[in-house]
Amino acid sequence: MVKVIKEKTPTGPHDDRWHYLDLEDKAHSQNYFEWKYFNFVQKDLEGYVIYFILDPEKKSKLSGGRLLLRILKDGKSYGFLKKIPVDKINFDTLSASVLMDSAKIVEHDSYHYNLDCNLPEMSWNLNYKQDVPSIESFENANFGLMRWERANWLVKMPKANVKGEIKIGEETFHIDGFGYSDTNWGKFMPFFSKYEWGQYNNESLSLVFGAIYKLGKLKNSYFYFVMDKHLVSLENKKCKIEHLEWVNDKEAGLKIPSKSIFSAENEDYEIKFSSELIRADSPGIMINPFLPKVVISEQIVRYDGFIKHKGEIICEFKGKGFQEWSGKTWKKVVVPF
Repeated sequence: MVKVIKEKTPTGPHDDRWHYLDLEDKAHSQNYFEWKYFNFVQKDLEGYVIYFILDPEKKSKLSGGRLLLRILKDGKSYGFLKKIPVDKINFDTLSASVLMDSAKIVEHDSYHYNLDCNLPEMSWNLNYKQDVPSIESFENANFGLMRWERANWLVKMPKANVKGEIKIGEETFHIDGFGYSDTNWGKFMPFFSKYEWGQYNNESLSLVFGAIYKLGKLKNSYFYFVMDKHLVSLENKKCKIEHLEWVNDKEAGLKIPSKSIFSAENEDYEIKFSSELIRADSPGIMINPFLPKVVISEQIVRYDGFIKHKGEIICEFKGKGFQEWSGKTWKKVVVPF
């Protein structure tokens, strides 16, 4: 099992932590997952870092942690995946802080995280300072085929200011841009799950959305945007998602949307935007050698949209952001979890 450590107690309220420590029902614990995802966008590059743990009770061959770093720049992908034995993972009991071998998350307070890693093949030091309030999305939701499956989503930092440095081999990347962070946890069977997600930030707007599919049909939709620190939540409201064009991701061996339109509305607000694919990165995991690999197409897209209040446009936005599309492939994936 993973070790529990007590680090310096942060000074702010704790709306984020490692939820595995709250797990009381150990049934199906081989299907337990938890990750903390961080990304960043600036003019000349994009990237993301994931601290991931699967099956912390060590009941399956997939058990262990994963550190994933990816940089997307000038049409190329850089980075590494590092697998960490469960015994080298130490969780703080009160916060998001964790030590995974030589990589850390340090929660200085509830609005300020430091990501640090020092491995021979890669290193990073990134400061995330939260700029808008967190979003508590779905909790203990069942989107799968089995009754015991449960999933949770906390958008910890819809928008953050990120500064720091990343080194991959001999190359150094200086980071100074908008960031985003969320955490997902629960028990589920990834082979039967399907979703898409996206987020975008500029100086005055933060947008996050997610869509869950079951048996090929849209089951739940979650659209959130923050303007002037005011959160508008459009959960399972009138929603429309259209994928207008597709391309073949040759590295991943699956088709992914290349142009899409999204919209959601309630009685007061309407948001509508398009996304157009710029580039894609595709980490994947093999659950069973007799089944296709589960792939997450991590995409950089260009968003273009507007927000209306009571029928009048109050915001227009355009720029780069992230998007994800889940799929399956028999091909050997470039980034194997």
